[in-house]
Amino acid sequence: MGKYVLVIDEGTTGTRALIFDSGFNIAAQAYQEFTQYTPQENMVEHDAMEIYAKSVGVCREAIEMAGLSSDDIACMGITNQRNTCVIWDKNTGEPLYNAIVWQDSRTGQAVDAIKQTEWAEKILQETGKVIAPHNNALIIKWYMDNMQEIKEKIENGEALYGTMDTWMIWKLTGGKTHAVSCSNASSSGCIDLRTGEWHKEFLDYIGVPEDIFPVIQSESSDYGTTDLFGSAIPITGAVADQQSALFAQGCLEPGTMKCTNGTGSFMDINIGSEFNIASGGVDNLIAWKLGDTITYAVEGFVSVTGSAVQWLRDGLKIIRKSSDIEALAASVPDTNGVYFVPALVGLTTPHNDPFARGMLIGITRGTTEAHIARATLECIAFGIKDILDVVEQECNVKIEEIKIDGGASENNLLVQMLADYCDARVSRPDTLEATSLGAALMAALYINMIGLEDVKNVLNTDQVFEPKIDPVLRDTHSLEWKEAVKRSLNWIRH
Repeated sequence: MGKYVLVIDEGTTGTRALIFDSGFNIAAQAYQEFTQYTPQENMVEHDAMEIYAKSVGVCREAIEMAGLSSDDIACMGITNQRNTCVIWDKNTGEPLYNAIVWQDSRTGQAVDAIKQTEWAEKILQETGKVIAPHNNALIIKWYMDNMQEIKEKIENGEALYGTMDTWMIWKLTGGKTHAVSCSNASSSGCIDLRTGEWHKEFLDYIGVPEDIFPVIQSESSDYGTTDLFGSAIPITGAVADQQSALFAQGCLEPGTMKCTNGTGSFMDINIGSEFNIASGGVDNLIAWKLGDTITYAVEGFVSVTGSAVQWLRDGLKIIRKSSDIEALAASVPDTNGVYFVPALVGLTTPHNDPFARGMLIGITRGTTEAHIARATLECIAFGIKDILDVVEQECNVKIEEIKIDGGASENNLLVQMLADYCDARVSRPDTLEATSLGAALMAALYINMIGLEDVKNVLNTDQVFEPKIDPVLRDTHSLEWKEAVKRSLNWIRH
């Protein structure tokens, strides 16, 4: 039996393959970006076939880099961007349209209409999520209303739906497995949280047939095998990216939490196996299901954080590469009164306003590129603090420690801002690949390569950041940030 775990970490801007050894150290990894399609300002799409092809390509590259063969791979895990929705022809295996990405807000008007009905509260209480544009039932309904071919194939039983884990598993197994992990199903906003099954009443209300939906499985279970890399490799783990990072960070007890900083920033707190709904704009999710036990989490996310830095790079072109922002922002002591609300595709938790738009305010003749860069990092910290305020109030806890991961967490200035504005100790592990590690651990659990208690000790702390800011200054800046956010809300209706 092999001693290595192969993981596909399929993100929002690229796909990565990693190989973990028996000690869950990274033996090799390969990465490729894929194309971002934005046909309109409120639309974000991916080519699912491009993602699949590049995922297979990076797997082959990682296996070769590690000097291994498929016989050395004990099992395979998948973790992925959530809420991104794919519809494909179950006979040809070809997507019927581009995948609609979780950042997309084309269903904003449908969301607004539902918010005016009693279903808004019902959806929150039963699916655990505030109704939002990334709800997969709404996206499927958009496909049906706007793509006649998709509507006909769904009605004729010739189409299948899936989140990105479902799509990858279906393709990797040659169409033998149409399944979704419990965490991804929960994130789609289409399940009854109490039962962990598809919420048929909700799907009927939206007008989406349940028979196109995949079977819901535990994060650590049998998803079939793939022979694309030589001999058959069992796929034994699948988990949504944020829940995967929560698991890898060892947040297995109620009250423990993590914050992943990537394209967006996601804050998740383990609330245990007892089902309770928190409101206030945060989502209630299934973190994972192991055996018959469901673990729940509360989550808030800011959809544009790392991608705000990309905008400075690709849009304003004030930095050449994303990592340049730290030095530029650190070249000034403060933002000189500038605030950046990164509502480039609307605002998510806790505001949930798809009609908000980005705003730079406080600009004077003394404003420089450095002030804008610093304001961009600050807005990430402020956005996370807004979520933390809700989580602490709703869950009646004071978060003393935030465990971080994700590529943007390499930025020391950003991490210090998180500690300052969230008034909490911030712990950064010695590897930021927590998302992919979680998928490796889920896959390894199924074949008894690791025990559940051992998961808590896989990651080691690299550095701890303590709050340094003057509390009066923290409060002043936070109030000014909240005022800036208010001015950005509901903008594109005017």
